[in-house]
Amino acid sequence: MRRLIPQIGPVLMLAAGLFFVLGALTALDLGSFRRMGPGAFPLLVGGLLCLLALIGLVQNLRQPLAPGRPDPMAVLGVVGGVAAFAFFTPLAGVLPATAMAVLATGAVIPGFRWRYRILLALGVALAVWLIFVLGLGIPFIAIRGL
Repeated sequence: MRRLIPQIGPVLMLAAGLFFVLGALTALDLGSFRRMGPGAFPLLVGGLLCLLALIGLVQNLRQPLAPGRPDPMAVLGVVGGVAAFAFFTPLAGVLPATAMAVLATGAVIPGFRWRYRILLALGVALAVWLIFVLGLGIPFIAIRGL
């Protein structure tokens, strides 16, 4: 039984990936390569998640890892990042909310200096703007008030 504990994470990832793949294939229009439909992105992300989960499963089966102790600070960081994004998006826009989420998540990483946290937050916000606003032309409020 203890040998199966490290498999729980990859199995849950595989289940989530299959959920998105099947949902995209059965309920959404995939479109074409030139004009992707609303199902293309969930299909791609779900497929990548399935691939990563299978890699994790194979690695764990080949060389089992000892289950580590849960890190409550890591959980707090992820929950704080998601909460920061959800809270700041309607107030400030997607780009400031993205930066705040990265800062909240990075705040629990020991030894990660504030200068690098700020640079990472600005870099991720810039990448979101370049990919989603400029590249894909998605009409969301990047910065509220501008």
